[in-house]
Amino acid sequence: MIELRQLTKTYGDGAHRTTVLDRLDLWDSVEEIPDGATISLYSDPANEAQGLWVLERAGLITLDPSVDKWTATQDDIVENPKDLEFVLLDFGAQSRALPDLDAAVGYTEYYVAAKVPVEHQIFAPPAPDEFAGQLTVGTRWIDEPNIQNLIKAFQDPRVQEYLATDPEVQGVLLPLDAE
Repeated sequence: MIELRQLTKTYGDGAHRTTVLDRLDLWDSVEEIPDGATISLYSDPANEAQGLWVLERAGLITLDPSVDKWTATQDDIVENPKDLEFVLLDFGAQSRALPDLDAAVGYTEYYVAAKVPVEHQIFAPPAPDEFAGQLTVGTRWIDEPNIQNLIKAFQDPRVQEYLATDPEVQGVLLPLDAE
């Protein structure tokens, strides 16, 4: 078994911005998403939970308050007043499937890479620390030169400055406070 050790703690908004995307700029707000709409979430458990968290923040669903929001699934939805339908798709497939969806919850950088205008975002709440990206490395490799270089790059203030100021990624990939 490989022991994993977290090398950095991340705070703030995290590295990714999760948004509710209006697929064809049909609506100006989440309130305009129609009854029975089909909304895509990412298919892995952590990102499905984050997508549900975003939809709850948007007022579209209510999750069971006794459930840990970071592990929630569709089974934990206790209120869905618009009878929304959910489709789970892989990161790469979601942008390509937009014409067949009413909306999608995912990472802004994937939409930007697929040439979907950022203006199609209709809801983008700040993500909690629990959803921040982290660098994790197997302990047996911790002293390897390449790993040490990766850690330095991950924590380099210039990387954070780049994320905060470069027009290509500004507002898409968010800087972290690296230790």
